[in-house]
Amino acid sequence: MFIDARSVPAGTTVETDLCIIGAGAAGIAMALQFLAAGMRVGLVEGGGLEYEDDTQSLYDGESVGRPYPGLTTTRMRAFGGTTNLWGGWCTPLDPIDFEPREGLPYRGWPFGRAELDPWYEKAHKVLNLGPYDYSIDHWGIRLDRIPAPFAGPHLVCRMLQSSRQPNLAQAYGKVLERAGAVAVYLHANAMHLSAGESGREVGELSVATLSGNRFTVRAKNYVLAAGGIETARLLLVSGDRGGPGLGNRHDLVGRFFMTHLEYDSGTMAIADPYTDFDFCTNEELKSSGRLYDPFDLKFVTFVGVSEASLRRLELPNARFRWSFDFDPAKQSIDAFRRLRHGEARLDDIGAVIRDIGGVGEFVVRKALSKQAFPVRALNVHMTGEPMPNPLSRIRLGEERDALGMRRVVVDWRLTDRDKQQALALQRLLGTEVGRSGIGRLRIALKDDDATWPDGTYGDEHHMGTTRMHADPTQGVVDAQCRVHGMANLFVASSAVFPTAGVANPTLTIVALALRLADHLKRQLT
Repeated sequence: MFIDARSVPAGTTVETDLCIIGAGAAGIAMALQFLAAGMRVGLVEGGGLEYEDDTQSLYDGESVGRPYPGLTTTRMRAFGGTTNLWGGWCTPLDPIDFEPREGLPYRGWPFGRAELDPWYEKAHKVLNLGPYDYSIDHWGIRLDRIPAPFAGPHLVCRMLQSSRQPNLAQAYGKVLERAGAVAVYLHANAMHLSAGESGREVGELSVATLSGNRFTVRAKNYVLAAGGIETARLLLVSGDRGGPGLGNRHDLVGRFFMTHLEYDSGTMAIADPYTDFDFCTNEELKSSGRLYDPFDLKFVTFVGVSEASLRRLELPNARFRWSFDFDPAKQSIDAFRRLRHGEARLDDIGAVIRDIGGVGEFVVRKALSKQAFPVRALNVHMTGEPMPNPLSRIRLGEERDALGMRRVVVDWRLTDRDKQQALALQRLLGTEVGRSGIGRLRIALKDDDATWPDGTYGDEHHMGTTRMHADPTQGVVDAQCRVHGMANLFVASSAVFPTAGVANPTLTIVALALRLADHLKRQLT
C-alpha cells in the first residue's frame, strides 16, 4: 500500500520486520521479494510519485574536488528513483572486475562473478530484459562481419541490453500499491539511524517530511538502498550525535567515491570510407529499418579490451564507442531523400544536381550492402574505469538542507594512474587500428599526468562509498552487504562496489539486492 508520510500522526512509531530506505531500483527489487514472505516490510521513500522541486533540492551539495555538477541532475528523489531517468541499458560486470589485480591497488570483491550469475539471471526478469546471454552471436551479430582489429586478440565486441520497461515505478507501482505486506511511505525522508543499547545494531530510524511531520520506524533489519551518495550521507549523520557515524570506525564511509570517467578521446581517420562500422548491429533490426530508432533497439554494442590484454598490461577496464563524421556527400544523400518524400527545400534540388555522382554512388553502395554513407572519420568516445582512490570521497558539509540535515560535499578525485592508464588504453587502440590498416587514431589526451580533454566528466554512476570487503579495516560492508560491526544494518546499492568496471551498474545493483533479499528472508523466517 502507499502511505503519504505527511498524514502519519506525529510521534508515531511504525513497527515492521524489515525497513528498506529508498524506493529506487534496489529498494523496489527487494520489496517485490517479500510480497508473499509472511512478514511486514516498510519501504521508506523521500519523494512522492512525481518529481517535486522542493524534494529534489534536498540533493543539493557542494563540489570541492574535480568539478562534479551533477548532484541534482543525475538522481531523482521520487518513487522509482533514478529509474525514472535512465535509458535502461544493462550488462553484467566482467569476471575480471571481481578479481584482485597485480599492480592495481584496492581491487577485488570477496567473491567472484560466478556468485552473482544466478542473481544476474533473476535480475533480468525484474528489469524487463531479454535472456541472460551476452554472447554477441546469440543476438545475430556475425563474428565474420567484425573487421580487424575489433575481433581480437586485444579488442573485442561486447554489448548492453535495453530494458523493455526501464521505469520501475511504472512497472511495479500498481503491484506495490495493492500489496498488503509492503507499506510504501512517500515523502518520508530518512534522517537518522540510532544505535541500540549495545551500539551494534540499529534501534530505530527517524523520519521527517518537508511539511514538518516526524515519526520513527522500528524494524528487525534495515537496508540502505538510497544510492551511492545518500547512503554514505545517512551513515555519516547517524549514530551518536557528534560521532563518526555508523559503520565508520575506520573512517571508510564516504571514501572511494567513484564514477565512470567519460571523455572524447580522439579521432580515427578511416582508410576505406565505406568500411561497415555498423558491424555491431543485429541484421534483423538493420534490415527492418529500425536500426536508428533508439526507442526500439533491443541492444547496443561497444568495443572493449579483452581480459587477457587487461591482465597482461595491468590496465583497468574500458569501453570505446564512436560517432560518425560523414563525408560531405551525405548532405546530398539526405537532400535526395527529402526530394523523394516530398519534403524538399529550395536548396535540395541544387545540392542533388551538384553531386549527382555522389547520390549515384550511394545507390550502388547500398545495393551492394556496403556501409551506406561514406565515413570520413570516427569520433572516439571512451568510458574509463576509475582507480579506487581513498582520497575521493563524500563527506558532510556545514550547510544544512530544508530538513536541517547536513548537505554533502563531493570531493571527486582522479589519480596520476588514471591518466597514465587512459593513455595506455588509447595507445593500444591506436596500435591495433594502425596494425590492421583500418585507419589511424589521433589521440586527444596529452602525455602528462593531469590534463584531460575539454568536456571530460564523471557520469551518473555513484559507486564505492560503502565498499565491500571481508576485512573491516578495508571495507564498510561484508560479503553479505552487512555493515561491519552492525548486526541488522545492510546496504543495497552501488555504494558497495569495491571496483567499478565499465558496466552500467543497475543490473549488478539489482542482482545484489535480490541476493540480499534471499539472505534476509532466510534470516527472518
